[in-house]
Amino acid sequence: MNAQTLLSLPQRGDTVLVQINQHNGKTFANFRKWYPDGEALKPTKQGVTIPLNALPELHKALGAFLATIDPAALTSR
Repeated sequence: MNAQTLLSLPQRGDTVLVQINQHNGKTFANFRKWYPDGEALKPTKQGVTIPLNALPELHKALGAFLATIDPAALTSR
């Protein structure tokens, strides 16, 4: 399975990608910073890989956090 990109966020000349990919027959979510190398993007060591079965818990935690903040805080960068 090729990596499936769910989200791509430009950040100070680099790009943060959220991808779903496989390694050794297991599927993971990969949140990683990538840097441009000519026309291609290459991964950095900055990131985290999360097992797919942990994503519902992450989703729940993010939802709980978002419920506690002012929506206007989401527009500032």
